[in-house]
Amino acid sequence: MPRHVSDDEEPLEDTTAALTLHNKRTERMQRKKVTRDKKRDAIVNLTKLPTELILEALKYLEPRDVFCFSFTNRRFLSLVDANASVIGDAIIASRYTILSQCFPVPKLLSSVEPSLRTLLTDVGRQVQLGIHKRPYQHIQSPDAEQLCTCLTCILTWNNLGLVLDFAHWQDNLDTGRPIPMLPRGKSPEWNSDLIARNARIAWRAVENSLWHARILEIHLDSTVRSIKRHAKNKGNKRTHVAMTDEDAALRTDSFLVKHGPPSLEFPYHRDEYYML
Repeated sequence: MPRHVSDDEEPLEDTTAALTLHNKRTERMQRKKVTRDKKRDAIVNLTKLPTELILEALKYLEPRDVFCFSFTNRRFLSLVDANASVIGDAIIASRYTILSQCFPVPKLLSSVEPSLRTLLTDVGRQVQLGIHKRPYQHIQSPDAEQLCTCLTCILTWNNLGLVLDFAHWQDNLDTGRPIPMLPRGKSPEWNSDLIARNARIAWRAVENSLWHARILEIHLDSTVRSIKRHAKNKGNKRTHVAMTDEDAALRTDSFLVKHGPPSLEFPYHRDEYYML
């Protein structure tokens, strides 16, 4: 039967606790753990560096590597997002000074003087711009409600889309596989998805210089591959930029200051990529 506690008796207190182990093996393991922790803490890694040093280091990377770095953890993702324009501007200034002049980004309509916005978005003017805004099969037309549609900005928008589409077909051009030709006035789902994807990337570049740097990096790769491809074609007697293996390995556009043929003709369809 249960024992009843009388009023003048104190309740029992549970003082159960884990036994402290005191033996040589346990103490030896604890000493080793302390030593390992000290060595681990002494190792310098990126997560322990101050933000200022990390940002300086990122400015020396290629845009692709900066994006890969940002996927490491939430802190690095937030760091890159918050400083994307600073990083992008520095990378462009050190790696893509020539290409950035050839392929600038259009201006946002919101950055245009208010008195000019109404003129730019006027329906009659947009109709007159039809020859420049006609829907290409490989480029998405600019949004007149979001982007400035002066002639310069239209052309710069088209160029960004062209750069991304041209890069997409580099493997076909390198291997000799034909680029699919589209029926006139038709756009299969795969093509619509491709030009929509390119437009999203171009739009990010308008707002973010790190994405602009990424597009320039992509086009530098396309340019290097194109020069190599045409240099191997003994039947092609056109002038080419004199690019060495060392020039290509630098991963900058500095070699493009050399003499070469300017590309003035806009490729209105993908069939013109073969000789671009």
